[in-house]
Amino acid sequence: MDYMLLLIDIGNTSTKIGFYSDGVMRDVLRLKTLVGGRDETEYSYILEGLMKFHGMKKPRGAALCSVVPEITPILINAVKKKFAIRPLNVTHKTKTGLKFPAGIGADRIAQVVAARKLYNGNLVIAAFGTATVFSVITGDGKYKGGAIMPGIELSVKALAGGTSKLPEVGLKMPVRLLSKDTENNILTGVILGHAGAAEKIIGEIEKELGGDLKVVATGGLVRLIKPFMNMIDIENPRLTFEGLRFIHEMNFS
Repeated sequence: MDYMLLLIDIGNTSTKIGFYSDGVMRDVLRLKTLVGGRDETEYSYILEGLMKFHGMKKPRGAALCSVVPEITPILINAVKKKFAIRPLNVTHKTKTGLKFPAGIGADRIAQVVAARKLYNGNLVIAAFGTATVFSVITGDGKYKGGAIMPGIELSVKALAGGTSKLPEVGLKMPVRLLSKDTENNILTGVILGHAGAAEKIIGEIEKELGGDLKVVATGGLVRLIKPFMNMIDIENPRLTFEGLRFIHEMNFS
């Protein structure tokens, strides 16, 4: 593909915007996802500003995945308004070369498609975001499902919301694993506990498949988890964007 492709990933916590052109993937903006917070005019101004700031050409194509249906049509209309193109909105019905069940998150579809294209063998994609989501694709191209658990940030919010005295701490690496202050105790418990749970889930998936698998990690919170996990083989922070690119190529080549 030798033309500019606009890529949008609408997640529960943040909306990511990127571009692909001349073999280069660029992750250029991350916005807080706001239901009811922005209209299509504001999004169109944001897109226009990005193009000017980065000196980019007008995109000739666009692909979008969303897990926030309230925002999806707004961004689709913003892209149509600004660039006169309609983004490919990824769903389980979109042509991907794989079979997915109804109701699966569009971001999972993009991640699985990218992993299948980029890597070989049995794969588990571990996406560390608002939720931590595990998706399994076999070496012969069969999507097998996976697992979902609350993400690190949700765990911190649940502790603060469900107790009288525990504070809601900002996500960062604990200063030390064993300490006496409450903030570091929460960070140690939540991050190490999450890493342990993730490895347990991956281990059980490996047993279920009856063979070795590669673990591909993605998502905005990988940086907090990776130092405490031994099972991550590949880290690809742009896996969702890569999947959107591949899916767009399949549908418009």
